[in-house]
Amino acid sequence: MHYGAMGGSECSMLDAILSRIMGPSHQGQYIDIGAAHPVILSHTNALYLSGWRGINVEPRYDRYQLFLEARPEDTNLHCAVGAMHAKPEFLESGQSVLQDSDATIEKRLVEILTGNEVLAKASGPVDLLVVHADGFEEEVLRSMDLRLYKPKVVIVDAMRSLKLVTPGPWATDGYERWEYLLLSSGYRLTYSNGIDRFYVRDDFQNLPVQELDYAGSSHCPTFYIRKWILSETARLEQAHLEESNRLRLAHQREIELLEAGLFDKERTILEQGRALDAYRQAYYPLSLVLPALRTGVAWCKRAKDLLRPRLGNLRQYQPRDLSVPPHYFKSSRPISPPRILLITPSYQQGQFIEFTMRSVLDQGYPALSYFVQDGGSTDNTLEILRKYEQKLAGWISAPDRGQAHAINLGFARADGEIMGWLNSDDLLLPGSLAYVGDYFTRHPDVDVVYGNRLLIDENGQEIGRWILPGHDGRALQWADYVPQETLFWRRELWDRVGANVDESFQFAMDWDLLVRFQEVGAKFAHLPRFLGAFRVHSEQKTSASIDDLGFKEMTRIRNRLHGRTPGYTEIRAALARFLLHHILHDILYRLRNRLGLKQ
Repeated sequence: MHYGAMGGSECSMLDAILSRIMGPSHQGQYIDIGAAHPVILSHTNALYLSGWRGINVEPRYDRYQLFLEARPEDTNLHCAVGAMHAKPEFLESGQSVLQDSDATIEKRLVEILTGNEVLAKASGPVDLLVVHADGFEEEVLRSMDLRLYKPKVVIVDAMRSLKLVTPGPWATDGYERWEYLLLSSGYRLTYSNGIDRFYVRDDFQNLPVQELDYAGSSHCPTFYIRKWILSETARLEQAHLEESNRLRLAHQREIELLEAGLFDKERTILEQGRALDAYRQAYYPLSLVLPALRTGVAWCKRAKDLLRPRLGNLRQYQPRDLSVPPHYFKSSRPISPPRILLITPSYQQGQFIEFTMRSVLDQGYPALSYFVQDGGSTDNTLEILRKYEQKLAGWISAPDRGQAHAINLGFARADGEIMGWLNSDDLLLPGSLAYVGDYFTRHPDVDVVYGNRLLIDENGQEIGRWILPGHDGRALQWADYVPQETLFWRRELWDRVGANVDESFQFAMDWDLLVRFQEVGAKFAHLPRFLGAFRVHSEQKTSASIDDLGFKEMTRIRNRLHGRTPGYTEIRAALARFLLHHILHDILYRLRNRLGLKQ
């Protein structure tokens, strides 16, 4: 992929990231907030020339006019971005338009949009988001819901966030004030060139952007800027040290002259001593308070982390060994176990499907009908299917019309009283079938059950947990929070809704099925146990499709349920009670886990 000149050789960094994410011929969409200039040092000029299109946000009117001339096929907005929608009067200047300045150019009324309002103007999925906010990065990022819109790459200009005039042990990088907003929304820092910080969505795991891709080349203009910043910081630290030494030596010399009786400096020294005593009296209480303040800040960060919903977060912590409670292996089987029909739709998942099949077959459930419907894989999937075919109710490998079609084919070729499907990269946790079968036996009035979810990476290591509260039918009208790999239902309910998964859906077919279950009066139950593990990896359909297809299908379901397209604020308000219950259950789970209590 080659985008041409972007202002120095900065484009090579975008080449490295974007070509790995989207392929060498992808023509995507960008949003540039604080775009400044359509050509000079622009992150998006070469993208525009290569066929990309997007939105440029520039509050200065003279620069906005440049974008109208140079980017006629882009959407160019003369506005600022802030925490809330407003139309304030401000002074345009060479500084940020949200800052006062004596260098006034012209007084104008400029609309302030929120980040979500800008993102909502995009005509489709956003591949690249650039934020250049002259120190207001935190305000801009706070005004965006990156979990909802999920740009693939985010570049933030951190120039105003660097340590420049406060060197030493008390200095902190300003970007720490806003970087957690990206990290907690499913992004990871991929690269920093000293000015810009590059963040890539977590679901793109096979993107090891190395220093060799853009090793601070001396051909890049930001190389010299970063070099100047580092040298200036070192110069300030050296000047501070030299001044401290000069004052110390001067004071020592005055004492020596006084002791030698050469001249009377007693009054001056006494005044200095009083000033030093006053300083110590003022500083001593502060030295006692500072550790407490730092502890308070740390606890505030922990509390914010504790009170943040984990549903929807696919990568919550660093990978660790998958841990399953020992009592999961001792789930009691019902005396007359109901026959469970489990389908695994598969295509080109040879690296994972054996783990998936073993997670089902090793449970030893006596009334299991397990069928694998493969879409004609050309990897090692068929070899694995033949290896376990004696334990399967059957398997077929033939081309199909997609996942929903494969699920329908599988359910039509096997029978069972209880039904469910398990994708070929996910896992069923030990004892889950016995636990589900026993629950259905003891609760004949329940039609649908689901449980909690573990999150694992491509290596099978745990990276998160979803703890759900009890079932909330109202919340299900606004979002699909049910972990699909933990979902089971009765055959008679399946027949009542037409005995099929809607094949017009490629992403949200499970939510559509749940809504149809609810519409015919099904009784749901949430089981307080981890039943399955959802695998997060770079080739995952959920991650790959959510931008392009997922939002369209979810909007389609919401339109059907509510007769309109609800906005983000309305959706969040409708889910507020459910998310609060989730947070409380999550806190209680972690507390019981820390106390070593069985759960």
